[in-house]
Amino acid sequence: MNELFVLVITMWGNDGSQWLYIGNQIVLQQPMSQEACEYMANMWESFYDNEYYKMVIKCHLAGDI
Repeated sequence: MNELFVLVITMWGNDGSQWLYIGNQIVLQQPMSQEACEYMANMWESFYDNEYYKMVIKCHLAGDI
């Protein structure tokens, strides 16, 4: 059986020494293969004006979210 994945975007903040998850995320509620999810994750380009915040895009097993 093939595992299904979902695309998750999380927000992170830097306290000056480490990156910390700040508790915000969005999930694309469309389960897909790992290959399709990674393809979609790599389609994004990021631009940041604030060096203390970033968004991270990852694929997670659909059952883990």
